[in-house]
Amino acid sequence: MIKMNRQKGQVYKAHSDKYYVKINGEQTVCGARGLLKMNGDGILVGDYVEVENKMISKVIERKNRFIRPNVANIDIIIAVLSPEPKPDYYLIDKLLINAVKEDVEFCLVLNKTDIDSDIEKQLKTEYESLGVKIISISAKENIGIDKLKDLLKDKFALLAGQSAVGKTSIVNALFNLNLKTGELSEKIVRGKHTTTRSEIFEQDAIKIIDSPGFAVIDADVNVKQLPDYYNEYVQHAHECKFRGCTHISEPNCKIKELVNDGTLSKKRYDRYVEIYNELSKRRIIYDKN
Repeated sequence: MIKMNRQKGQVYKAHSDKYYVKINGEQTVCGARGLLKMNGDGILVGDYVEVENKMISKVIERKNRFIRPNVANIDIIIAVLSPEPKPDYYLIDKLLINAVKEDVEFCLVLNKTDIDSDIEKQLKTEYESLGVKIISISAKENIGIDKLKDLLKDKFALLAGQSAVGKTSIVNALFNLNLKTGELSEKIVRGKHTTTRSEIFEQDAIKIIDSPGFAVIDADVNVKQLPDYYNEYVQHAHECKFRGCTHISEPNCKIKELVNDGTLSKKRYDRYVEIYNELSKRRIIYDKN
């Protein structure tokens, strides 16, 4: 009879059918039961799991989970951007929507401040009034890293952003590592992927997931709920004429009024409309199927 040795740990990395689980301070390579991998959301980096004889037998209930990158149990999302490649505010807004939905802290980190740009000013205009933390750093020049360390202490963080914004360089600066970093294509100024899968790094009360860069991310919400994840709209929604106003086509909409008079960001509102339309199309396709 095989003696069952049940232990609890956290998934630090996943590759194919192998899961690197940290148990009692050491990483162990584990497999997983077939049904467990197929059911629900499978096994994600960040999951707390039960292990029996190097086989994951149970995924412990998550406090949150995110799509692309597929990770779980996050305390804070660090959205990294830089002057090059050009920031995609549409992706940032989607990350922020998911953070608000899951009640997770959100911070914007502007890397490569050694490159002259007006990005910091734009970020403050778009997001500072929303209460979003904005930290400017240069991983290359080791500028602002101590400030970032203070923010990350005792939190489980996700580094997310486009390819080549410097996420891996930030990991190197935080943990004094020498991981391979990406580079920009001279012709198209797009990042080349160097991080191919999510992985947890940990040191001195700082624990982060370095995730692959992405060009697309989904806002993991129902289209009817989208206005609820824009805090600046929630504050004024009761002033709209119609209850449950989507702030798209309804008359006497307070949000549109505040956008038109410059109180609320028009650029962010235009992206809101784009995300709303995208979610609406997705819902129509889903309903047809």
